[in-house]
Amino acid sequence: MHYFLGCTSDKIWDYTTLIEFLVDNQKKDIVIELQPEAICLHNLGLYKILDLFQFSKVTILTNNPLEQHNRYNIIHKDVDIWFGKQHIDSNLHQWNKTKKFYCLFGRPTAGRLGLGSYINQHYSKDAHIHFSFPISNDTLHHYELDKLLTYRVESINDVGNIVSKFPITLSTTEKYTAFNGYDYTDPLTEFYKDILVDIVVESHVSGKTFFPTEKTLRPIWLKKPFIMFASKDYLCYLRQMGFRTFSDFWDEDYDGYEGRDRFNKILKLIDSIANKSFKELEEMYWAMTYTLDYNYNVLKNRNWTTNITEVI
Repeated sequence: MHYFLGCTSDKIWDYTTLIEFLVDNQKKDIVIELQPEAICLHNLGLYKILDLFQFSKVTILTNNPLEQHNRYNIIHKDVDIWFGKQHIDSNLHQWNKTKKFYCLFGRPTAGRLGLGSYINQHYSKDAHIHFSFPISNDTLHHYELDKLLTYRVESINDVGNIVSKFPITLSTTEKYTAFNGYDYTDPLTEFYKDILVDIVVESHVSGKTFFPTEKTLRPIWLKKPFIMFASKDYLCYLRQMGFRTFSDFWDEDYDGYEGRDRFNKILKLIDSIANKSFKELEEMYWAMTYTLDYNYNVLKNRNWTTNITEVI
């Protein structure tokens, strides 16, 4: 019996249906497939639920290369669909010094709400900000306001000044929504010419997990540096794959943390970049050209490795 588990990093969407499935399939072989791809199941609490039941065999399909369990059969799916979507357009490999930051977000998770609203509050003139998710009584349960307050209580003021305007869109013809995903023909891609730094908030941000999505690959294809709100050691795993990150240009100490600590360290990093002049940032941009070209060529030539070793 096969069950598709819909969840976030720490919440099972349809808990009742899952329990019904487990009850109905006692003593049988079951397969659970993760949706989305790479949630840390220890962090989610799935194993504690499974331990309450008895099955002849439990197989779990996941894209998380760090997922392990000594009782349940973990199968790592090898295909990362985002690495198959190539984008090679040198016309976008530039910075016209119009903006410093890009916040291109769909579903309003805590990290996206917090970082996007902070930049909107303090550096709106230096940023492109896009939140495609609508706000209504039917969508409020997708807004991780409660989690954001555990990151930084003061963020409630920042969010209050932006969330009533949702959705905030940069183009009347954009295709990138919380439901449609993203492709490089989207008009929103053109805005990368304006910005220096992509503020990336990945889909999987808690526990032992690593799964780069289009959010990570977008700035690499478009030759832009990124600041990454993701799971602990995410940048380290990117480097294991063969990519370079940006510790030569700013402090990446935040990568040793997740959640609240990572969030607040990133806010300080954003402040430090925002307070640099465009001249200073232009000098930094040209100095990092080698790194940007290197990462782009790793993608273009498919030279990355999937041999990831867990950081202890």
